[in-house]
Amino acid sequence: MRTLVSARLILVLGFAVVGLLAILHLKENDPETDGTFLPPCSFHEVTGLHCPGCGGTRAGHALANFRIGDALKKNALLVVLLPFLVVGIALEGLAWVKGRDYRGPRVRLPRGLSWWLPGVIIGFWILRNVPMWPFDLLAPR
Repeated sequence: MRTLVSARLILVLGFAVVGLLAILHLKENDPETDGTFLPPCSFHEVTGLHCPGCGGTRAGHALANFRIGDALKKNALLVVLLPFLVVGIALEGLAWVKGRDYRGPRVRLPRGLSWWLPGVIIGFWILRNVPMWPFDLLAPR
């Protein structure tokens, strides 16, 4: 059991290091001016519309540089959901490392959230493509 916890801890710490390196890369490299290793959004390329993830890399760059206002202009949904995602992943990673011995907080999603969250994402997707104020504020700028 002890070696399983150690192996899991090494794996979780490895993912954390990779995540921190990705944040540092985003902090130093502006996707708008320096380009990015990521391909452009194929949905946007084909339709000219913005998907829920459009502007996410640019929002990540702004967040890594503590420019929350700029990040909200790029992808407001990402900025709002990211803290919940990070805390959820951290808690579940801790629970996974500890295994059955873990007694701390866990992520328990309410039953309705499985329908509510996709609804919010789809609603955001639709509203950010409506070409009138105030909905056009949701499009990446």
